[in-house]
Amino acid sequence: MGKSGIWAPPFSFTDGGFLMATIDDATVDRLTLIVNARVVPLFFQLLGHGFYLNVQTGCSVKELLCNQLGIHEDYLEQRIQSIFLNGKVVDDVKSAIVPEDATMALSGAMPGLVGAILRSGGFYAPMRSQISHEIDAQTSQLKNGKITLKLWNLVVREIGPIFLQQGIWIKGEDVRSFIESQREELKTGCVSVELKDQPADVDSLCEVDWKANLVFLQVKPEQAQAAETY
Repeated sequence: MGKSGIWAPPFSFTDGGFLMATIDDATVDRLTLIVNARVVPLFFQLLGHGFYLNVQTGCSVKELLCNQLGIHEDYLEQRIQSIFLNGKVVDDVKSAIVPEDATMALSGAMPGLVGAILRSGGFYAPMRSQISHEIDAQTSQLKNGKITLKLWNLVVREIGPIFLQQGIWIKGEDVRSFIESQREELKTGCVSVELKDQPADVDSLCEVDWKANLVFLQVKPEQAQAAETY
């Protein structure tokens, strides 16, 4: 943590490693939004609902989060208080193996006794044996695969914007629902819109048939976009 008390960016995206699937695939629509920073939190609901990553599965939770996604180890240890893998709480990130098509959720500290019980590796871990992730040695074969990642509460606020800037893969129907529900906010908050590298606007996005496609969505605050031009 820096002198100001604000966490330094907990990522080191040196090679864009988690964006392993090509965005040139004809079945994928690429949507890029440059937005006013005030509307970035609107997109956190998409991150909480779940988005796709193409990664190497069969590795440990720690290897995936730190080595593939680039999350700093101290951030994992100190800020991500609960990790859920296919609905089970992970207590040992070094031995829990991520299978193909897994769903993983990352959460900061949750309030009250429930939060204490669901804390990964916490004091109350023995009380939740029925909802704790069990190690399955048969899932440890490394291979390229897909997982769904969900970011909640403190975690989505702190690292969600980084994922949005790098780009996330989500279902087209989720894009449609989100744009329709946030249409007016997006119209006032979007500085520019590009769909498949062509200029667009929020109203035109509401006319797109997204249902059959995956969408690669990038959301960049306008100041970040300005910095990239220098």
